[in-house]
Amino acid sequence: MRKTTIILSFLMLSGLLQAQNNTPKRSGWKVTSFSVSMGFAGVYMTNTNSDYNNLKNSVEDPDLFIDPAGFSHDQFYSGAAGNGSFRISMGLTPYSKKHGKYRNNRELRFRVGSNIGIRHSFSFYQDESFPVDTFYSANGRPDIYADSVQYSGYGYDERFTDINFGISYLFKTDVQKRVFLYTGVGAEYGITLNYYVTVDQYEGSSVYYHDSNKPEDHYPYNYYYAGNGYTSSTNDTKMKTPAQFVRAFIPLGIDFRISNHNSFFKHVHLFTEFNPGVEFQILGGQTGVNPYFGVALMGLQYKFLVPKSLSNAYHNLKPPNS
Repeated sequence: MRKTTIILSFLMLSGLLQAQNNTPKRSGWKVTSFSVSMGFAGVYMTNTNSDYNNLKNSVEDPDLFIDPAGFSHDQFYSGAAGNGSFRISMGLTPYSKKHGKYRNNRELRFRVGSNIGIRHSFSFYQDESFPVDTFYSANGRPDIYADSVQYSGYGYDERFTDINFGISYLFKTDVQKRVFLYTGVGAEYGITLNYYVTVDQYEGSSVYYHDSNKPEDHYPYNYYYAGNGYTSSTNDTKMKTPAQFVRAFIPLGIDFRISNHNSFFKHVHLFTEFNPGVEFQILGGQTGVNPYFGVALMGLQYKFLVPKSLSNAYHNLKPPNS
């Protein structure tokens, strides 16, 4: 009896070891998609006096920056800025030991891309005027006044091209449907490659004719005027150091599979995606926090796996051998 038990135990142990050797090791993640997309992003900037001075101290030629205190019409205003974007992404699908299969409604996405755009913008304008002539009407019409106006203005745009790296984790609705939605969480880091400020300067003189009292503020453009001596120039000054961007966002997307039947196009998807979030811009020891809204106007994705309704291999995918 003891001998029989030992033999049975040995056979059972041998069977377990054989079964373990025949069981393929499971891979935690599998590359399942590649995609490209183009779009844009909008950013709400707070263009303050502190931002202006920080930008001035960060350029190679600060002499191009004027003292705004000398201008009667300065514009430290908050407003929209933005950039165009291009992304290349790779998606990985996780393997679930609990379910014994890859979870096609989850995706870990890595992406690399580039942005070209503008962040801070400032504008300053001033004019000086004095009367030069008065035309009196002989038929009872209002008199016409002529004023000579000397004006000048400056505009500053912070321009950049960056390279960025992102990661996001996506949760999808029913991927067996031809159209499905997804959301998740994401983050991105970028650093500028080409970074500079464009300075636009203009000045000139004009004669404004008006049939009432002199305007209280600067002269509106709907008054008839004759201009001369107008000059303008544009200069660029590079930044001393690159700027860094850190963005946190929530991906919100809609995905459309091109075909349910064609052997190639059932793998090809079109998608559009919104990325509302926040952007941190780090420059010269100062960090700006800006509301951020990215949009992938159009994306094209190729999936290696297809839904169960199109191929049983998608849900019943066997774990690969290592």
